[in-house]
Amino acid sequence: MLNFLTNKTPLVICDVGASPIDKTEFIDDLFNNTKSKLLGFEPNKDEFEKIDKTNQNKKFYNYALGDGNDKKLNICKAPGMSSFLKPNLDYLKLFYGFEEWAKIEKEETVKTKKLNDIDEEIDFIKIDVQGYEYEVLTNGTNKLKNAKVVQFESSPFPLYINEKSISEIINLLEKNGFMLHMFNKIHTRAFKPMKFSNNKLVGLNHLFQLDCVMIKNFKEIKEYDQNELIKLILIMFYSFKSYDFVDYLINLLDKKNGTSYIVKYRNLIKDLKISKKY
Repeated sequence: MLNFLTNKTPLVICDVGASPIDKTEFIDDLFNNTKSKLLGFEPNKDEFEKIDKTNQNKKFYNYALGDGNDKKLNICKAPGMSSFLKPNLDYLKLFYGFEEWAKIEKEETVKTKKLNDIDEEIDFIKIDVQGYEYEVLTNGTNKLKNAKVVQFESSPFPLYINEKSISEIINLLEKNGFMLHMFNKIHTRAFKPMKFSNNKLVGLNHLFQLDCVMIKNFKEIKEYDQNELIKLILIMFYSFKSYDFVDYLINLLDKKNGTSYIVKYRNLIKDLKISKKY
């Protein structure tokens, strides 16, 4: 759709926690519509085997990102809850299903590598590592310098013992030049014994998990060169449908380069169905 904007160098996506359990259309849409390459990391052997590895522009590794030391991975009954941390059952038992899903069935020793030690310069980082997000980021601050967007999953109240709070993660990213732009997903859960629509998975108001999207702050964005701006535009357009922010970025691109891409962009989006997210 944005075929009038092309990045000169491949847009590098880092998928930390690449298990196919949860669909990631926001990554697929970006990858399928741009010149991109993806690096995926998944330490759970069973989940790693399920990943489609046929695309040569996608490379997957069966280890975790962390502090560089070997770790004990707690494999839970629900694989999506597996973590280096132990589930906070005192809290999780307040909601349907989690007492069963969070049961630790086995432990495996897995290797970790620091995000800082990855050879590639990364443009977009997605992190879903069940309470271990802070450790990944604090050992990846050098890679955050080039990154334009970070999406991470966290919880207002920790789901895991010794999990860093969402405010600590946001603060860490803010210190590294980012600001909170949006929530890609907002997960709510109902306190037992209440149910809504006769569905145990439907919540009312209580915020259970949030997928936070952090972007580089405006001061840094204004210093971007043409290729960096185009990469950010592509991420925000294809992954997050943030059309008003993309409009701002294309205006900035035009002012820097004497182009008029904004005319093409506004002609494009006038036919799109745009809805408020929350």
